Amino acid sequence: MSPNSTVTGLIPYHTDLSPHTQPDTSPRLLAVQPRPHTPSALSDGHHSSDSSRQHRLSRDQAREIQSRTELNNGSRRRREESSNQEMSNTEISVKKDKRTQWPRGSDFLASTCAFTLSLHSLWSLPISVIQHGGVTFLLMYTVILATLGAPLLLLEMILGQYSGLAPAQLFIHLCPILAGLGLAVCVQAAVRAMLDMAVVMWAGQALWQLFTEQNIRDGFFYRDILNKGDSSLEQLGQLVGQLSLVLAIGCVTIFILMAAGTRSVGKVCLVAVPACLMLLVTLTIRTCLATGGPHGVLILLTPDWSVLTQPSVWLEATGQVIFSLQLGLGAVSAYSSYNTYQHNIVRDCAIIICSHLVWVILAILLTFSLLGVAHNTKTINLTNLASDPALISITGHGVWLAAITLIETSLASISTGWLWAGLFFILLLLVSITSVFGYLEVITSSIISLRPAILPFKPALTFTVLAIIFLLDLTLATQGGIHVYHLLITYISNWPTLLFSLLTVLATIFCHGTNYLMRDISDMSKLSLPHWVTSHLSVIYTSVLPVFLAASLGWVLYSLSLDHLEEPLATFGLSLPHRWGLLLGWSLSGLPVLPVVLGAIFRLAWVKRGVPVTTHLKVCHSPTDTWYQNEHRNIARNDTDV
Repeated sequence: MSPNSTVTGLIPYHTDLSPHTQPDTSPRLLAVQPRPHTPSALSDGHHSSDSSRQHRLSRDQAREIQSRTELNNGSRRRREESSNQEMSNTEISVKKDKRTQWPRGSDFLASTCAFTLSLHSLWSLPISVIQHGGVTFLLMYTVILATLGAPLLLLEMILGQYSGLAPAQLFIHLCPILAGLGLAVCVQAAVRAMLDMAVVMWAGQALWQLFTEQNIRDGFFYRDILNKGDSSLEQLGQLVGQLSLVLAIGCVTIFILMAAGTRSVGKVCLVAVPACLMLLVTLTIRTCLATGGPHGVLILLTPDWSVLTQPSVWLEATGQVIFSLQLGLGAVSAYSSYNTYQHNIVRDCAIIICSHLVWVILAILLTFSLLGVAHNTKTINLTNLASDPALISITGHGVWLAAITLIETSLASISTGWLWAGLFFILLLLVSITSVFGYLEVITSSIISLRPAILPFKPALTFTVLAIIFLLDLTLATQGGIHVYHLLITYISNWPTLLFSLLTVLATIFCHGTNYLMRDISDMSKLSLPHWVTSHLSVIYTSVLPVFLAASLGWVLYSLSLDHLEEPLATFGLSLPHRWGLLLGWSLSGLPVLPVVLGAIFRLAWVKRGVPVTTHLKVCHSPTDTWYQNEHRNIARNDTDV
């Protein structure tokens, strides 16, 4: 019988059993209305029989009332339990939230700061400063760092902290059409991890040679460290046993330092950041006191104010900021995803930008003073070096600038130069290791986000990833490994980060919205940002930053297309094979972009049955519910605390 059915003699109170109505757990009362008495046509003898029948009817009606009451109470209890379960789903998710988090906010700050102190700013940025106007370019770099670099760094922190997602899942839920961007970031992180592990391998071998022989000879890098011989990209030669051993030791050391996850990475970086800065300050002071050091700084920092009117120089400065901060690689967002929802990322961003600027200035002074020492020994002529189109052919850049020009030419002429060279290689070791921390975190956290059940086995996963990188790096441990390094560092190392940064900015402003972005910054950082700050940030995110990133990407690709024609490192014995080297280089360039393109095509083509095309296209660039889950979890946690 239905609870709302009508029974003769019963008038149930009306009850709204709508699923949207909060169930009432109070006892329901049923009013019994006696049926009107009808005079019987029967004789009095039959009156007792009628009374007995009515008495039995009353008892049957009472039993029916009781059963209906129990039925209503049971239905109400079921609805109440269902409602309570729905209301407590968020609270249960809060209690079951076992995401990895930083033990302290300083661990996140140190880890992110260590990652932004890159090798690029040590051995590539100084050459750009020489090429593009000296101290004028340094001022342009500072302006771009403050107006574009800081907002982009803050944006990556916001995305990671707001969503609490790893890079592989972040873009899937922020902008589903960019589902392949997370995989592309992981591929790029793996490539960069390979290159930095090669630096760890070579620096470790150099330290062994320096502290055992206590001497820097001519051909130190190519002969004593690489054992290069007559190898080339076509003939890589034999596998060098000592380099393989040093590479294995480096991988094991990094695994030990990362085995405890955020509990150990933050502590290591808290030591590494001040150690790197102290080493850099020490080396800079020593080289500036060397003969010819101050002269080199004064010559190479001579301003050329005409470059301020050249758009290409501003685009070059933009690219250098992105490369030096190592943005677009997912490490900053991966680190920030381990923050609590309300962590002051605005303060951390300001500290990181200031420390990075100090780091860049010290690195430039170190390089310029060492080039001044080389000028004093008549090895390099600095008089017209800045205007020489063959600048890179003379000084080199990257590892060739550091290991050949600065070590073999400059530090070798300083008293106890082997000791200062050893400190320089220790600096390279520390910077490379802290960068590898970030790359491994991108890869492992992305894999765990796809299979959360393997979170307890993250150390084993980290070991597996390091083992794969070790096997891949064995190609760089051969006699011709430097040729493979040159190919990767030229065509695949840097320019994809500009593309990834551009796609990140576009996905944020179109899918999340700048208005909500400004609100989230204030909410998460617990700051009330002035209107002029939020308005300027909105303009930067919606117009200035995308335009500069797109233009800088085009400029970098154009410069890369000229690299095979100029062959700037030919004087260092490095050039690509003319038959297939260029084709191989550009084929490798498409490797990080391929997941983005395939992911977008697959997402657009995968239309569910019955879903209109317009609705499907709208869903492709709309955030999913998972994107807002971390914010909802924080709200529920606050409500629970209250």
